[in-house]
Amino acid sequence: MAYMNAAGMNVHGFSLDSSGAIVSIPRLPLSLDGEDGVFEWRVTSPDDKEKIIAQLDRLLEGGDEAHDFLRQRAALMVDEMLENALYAAPRDANGKQLFHKGAKRAVLPGECITVRCAFNGERLSLEVSDNWGSLSTETALHFISLNLDSENIESDRAGRGLFFMWHFMDDFYVSVKPGEETAIGGALSLYPHLNETGAGNYGTTIQD
Repeated sequence: MAYMNAAGMNVHGFSLDSSGAIVSIPRLPLSLDGEDGVFEWRVTSPDDKEKIIAQLDRLLEGGDEAHDFLRQRAALMVDEMLENALYAAPRDANGKQLFHKGAKRAVLPGECITVRCAFNGERLSLEVSDNWGSLSTETALHFISLNLDSENIESDRAGRGLFFMWHFMDDFYVSVKPGEETAIGGALSLYPHLNETGAGNYGTTIQD
């Protein structure tokens, strides 16, 4: 599906229901620009992941069960988003993955991976961006559909992280400028719906 946004950019978007069917063209991606209390971390090493998660944990103050659950989901989302940025996104000129998940690797000169968040007390917005711009609409849709077809979402199959993001986050989006930038983000509610059915509630967008 494609349509033109206000800036005249070609936007390819899709929204999935709980069965994986395409149900609608969603709204444009969220933006953290202009939000109060936006925190940003630049990733200089894969080791930064645990440090960022720990800082995010401290930002989500609250000793009740709801805050504990939000911290758990936020840690899972940031972990999966950074795994994608660190290992899935980097590709050579032929599209071959440069690094294998879990391998020791340095952040390359000129490589830019950034984590951004904003929390208003009830809603946590999260975004991770990289400067590879290697994700495609077809790949994102394939990974989500592949994991929807699996009876065990805990299995270590391809695209599991992307599926978890879609499943847990409201307004989940992927914004891609091919060869330049991929930004993946969405929001987590302090008091989520009892039956989380994924971004089909709000829309998933691929923009290039």
